[in-house]
Amino acid sequence: MKELNPNIILEKLRSGDDSPLFDLYKLLRGEFIVWSKSTFKATEEQAKDAFQDAILDFHQNVISGHLTEFSSTIKTYIFQIGKHKILNIQKKESRMTYHDALHLINNGEVNKFMEDENKAYTQEQISKAIDKLPEDCQKLLKLYYFNEYDMDSVARELNYKNSDTAKSKKSICMKNLMAELKKLSMLFAL
Repeated sequence: MKELNPNIILEKLRSGDDSPLFDLYKLLRGEFIVWSKSTFKATEEQAKDAFQDAILDFHQNVISGHLTEFSSTIKTYIFQIGKHKILNIQKKESRMTYHDALHLINNGEVNKFMEDENKAYTQEQISKAIDKLPEDCQKLLKLYYFNEYDMDSVARELNYKNSDTAKSKKSICMKNLMAELKKLSMLFAL
């Protein structure tokens, strides 16, 4: 794949020249659709919608000043946004549970593209994000994801009333973790 110069792209977009968006769209769209269909079993329509949203989010991140430099390739950055868009689309359409970022990484469901480019979030980023959470969330997530406790065990260990209380708390903690990861990914400009 031809890699466009990230600095030139950022400069053009900041100055109001949207032509790099069209170049990126044409260059990456087909590959993203194939990747999404094979990795996430996305439909063609889901993949197209996710890619469109990813390009728009990329552009917004640049013009808003959230993205000032890259620590990976532009392709990786856009594909990561697209990955989360696909998962959210599938969640809405199927009403199924969202795959947590930690769960995806810990269970080895990292696809070939991410192995070649960069993981969705590095273990270092996940650790930093967890460290920013309240202490009870840190303990819960570490027990559940890293120590592989079931919810009953988590509830006993943290003195919660029952496993349902632990599940509820885990859901809240995951939302907070995802928010912290999103902030960090903007800082690290994945």
